[in-house]
Amino acid sequence: MKKLSIIFLLYLITFSAFSEIITSEKFSYSIDFPEGYEILDMEKDETTVIFKNKYLQAHALIRVWPESKFKSADEALKNTLSRLKAKADYSEAIWRRQKCSIASFESSLLLQDGSEAQGWGACIPLPQKKGYLSILSYSPKTVFEDLGQVLVSLIDSVLIDAGSFREPGLITSAFYPRKAPKAIKLTISGKSIPTQIDSIDAEASQFVIDREFAVFSFYAANNLPEMYDAWVRFYRLLARDSMERVKKVSFDIYTALREDCEKKDAQNPEAALAQTLLYWAQDFHYERKSSTYDKADIESIPAILEGGSSDCDGRSLLLMCILKNCSLESCMFISAQYSHALLGVYLPGKQGQTIKVEDNEGGKEYLVGETTAKQLTLGMMPANMADRKNWMSVELP
Repeated sequence: MKKLSIIFLLYLITFSAFSEIITSEKFSYSIDFPEGYEILDMEKDETTVIFKNKYLQAHALIRVWPESKFKSADEALKNTLSRLKAKADYSEAIWRRQKCSIASFESSLLLQDGSEAQGWGACIPLPQKKGYLSILSYSPKTVFEDLGQVLVSLIDSVLIDAGSFREPGLITSAFYPRKAPKAIKLTISGKSIPTQIDSIDAEASQFVIDREFAVFSFYAANNLPEMYDAWVRFYRLLARDSMERVKKVSFDIYTALREDCEKKDAQNPEAALAQTLLYWAQDFHYERKSSTYDKADIESIPAILEGGSSDCDGRSLLLMCILKNCSLESCMFISAQYSHALLGVYLPGKQGQTIKVEDNEGGKEYLVGETTAKQLTLGMMPANMADRKNWMSVELP
């Protein structure tokens, strides 16, 4: 492998990043890494990349195999781990309509000091026959129990196409496969809207919340520089997990409200829809999920839809996901200084208070939505929370 100075030059040329989402332009995969992972070494052709977390004893190894070399992802992963003389337990899962392979493993050939490593591995067929993506996420066996959530989070954060940015990850999908539709009924603007989620959705979402809160807590507890980036990632992964779960709900809401929204604002029915949903969320039962620092203070999106408790971040996240599923550009804003969250909706020409979200084209002004104070319209925010530099945006690419 090349020396590190050359490796980082190659990294800058061939990899791109959205926050901590690292993308291989050559093989068209992305990984939403927990904060602190750095490239330790890389083959010139990018088929092998080794990462090390600068804060944790956590490592990752990526190996892209030619599509012609193996008949399946399972065969590719078994070959990868056999080369490392690993002891492993394998299982298969369907993700992105393809057969993927997952393994828990132990190997003494991964760490430079020769000590035993323990971790999780996965192999996923890449689109357009670009090969099989094998990824190993591991640590010294002595700290595996402490770092297990981080290692699983990394595997679950692999992305292989645009659709995978908006549905549960491979690990979550494997651990919590779809079961059966569960009917729910929503009342929005006086309309009764029958819809459905999956019966496993609330439990699966809670798994992601608990896991990602454990990952975030490491950065917060140690007051690391990336603490706020880790906080944004926490919500970003919750949004990603929730998008597919509320897709049917979003469609049914849009269908039920579209005609009324067109009557309310013929020039801008999208604004009428966003306002209608904001009023709906403002009437939810307000209750914090947790008042202690060892548990996440947010209810899962499916549980909120079933009538569970909610506060500012859960409501903002729910509306962000529904509006994005309705093709409205939306995001969520969070503030440590104000201990608060807001909805953000991109509605050009609509008057009101906005927060700018930077992008490659100079940025966009998102109209804010306060979800916990009743009857506040889009574009209104508390005067004592108006300092824009105290807000961070949570977005999905």
